[in-house]
Amino acid sequence: MSNANQFSPPFPKVLRLEPASSCNFHCIHCPTGLNLNSSLGIMSEQTFSQIYEQIKKFRFRMIVLYHGGEPFLNKNFFKMVKKLKPITEKIKTVTNGSLITDSLIDQILESELDIIEISLDGSSPEENNFIRVGSDYEQITSQIKKLTKIRNQKNLKKPEIFISNAQIPKNIKQTDEIKVPSNLIETFDEIKDDIKFREIYTFTWPGMSNKMDSIKPERNSCDHIINTFTIRWNGDVVPCCYDLVNMMVMGNVLKETIEDIWSNSKFVKLRKDINEFNPPNLCKNCNVLYPTHTTSNTYLG
Repeated sequence: MSNANQFSPPFPKVLRLEPASSCNFHCIHCPTGLNLNSSLGIMSEQTFSQIYEQIKKFRFRMIVLYHGGEPFLNKNFFKMVKKLKPITEKIKTVTNGSLITDSLIDQILESELDIIEISLDGSSPEENNFIRVGSDYEQITSQIKKLTKIRNQKNLKKPEIFISNAQIPKNIKQTDEIKVPSNLIETFDEIKDDIKFREIYTFTWPGMSNKMDSIKPERNSCDHIINTFTIRWNGDVVPCCYDLVNMMVMGNVLKETIEDIWSNSKFVKLRKDINEFNPPNLCKNCNVLYPTHTTSNTYLG
């Protein structure tokens, strides 16, 4: 990227839409679960339609129907998938798994959803239920296995099924390689060839306690603000998937065009500040910029 356009790059190929910021869990490592998120709701059909009219001219590599809440709380979720599929190569969602009933399994398999990621945290069923308040490890894992088996019986290749596992580190400097916990290996042994695992250390989300304000970042580039565009349930645009609490609202797609927001002064300043090793508070405990000072891992959809 040349110096002339590095702070106003081409519109990205990864789009994140938030079907719901509300959640039926109260996870102890999440600002929503700890009642620190004041922007809660379900994306309405009207809001989705207005967003779609702006994005339908693009062709995305990935659309992620998830930001911070439970996407299946939105009753129009599968209508969204159907509408969005023609403008993207893949569609992914992330869920806590509690709403995967038998009837929802049918809807998932009948849809064009490419990837579904289900969260199960900690290193034991008991720790999962402790961290993810509202979770029932046995019930959720049973439905994951059922989803996988029915998908295979129907000779379907989609959706790919991932188990996302966040573990609480033993100390703030823990850097040892994270591994799939034994309870997940045992639970999913019968379908081990049909699912994939993603392990991360728990993340200190923006809006939560942060003791890193005085540490200079090790890196001055962030893929999130170059290659992803994140729209929340009410049309607000935030810089990345980690801003669950609207710390930095860059604009609202119901009031402005997405192109104008993507290249506005707020986004340009954010990219410039990060480039100059002067990130805003939103970014001051992020593994992207502070890889050896935090315990979190990151990944894009």
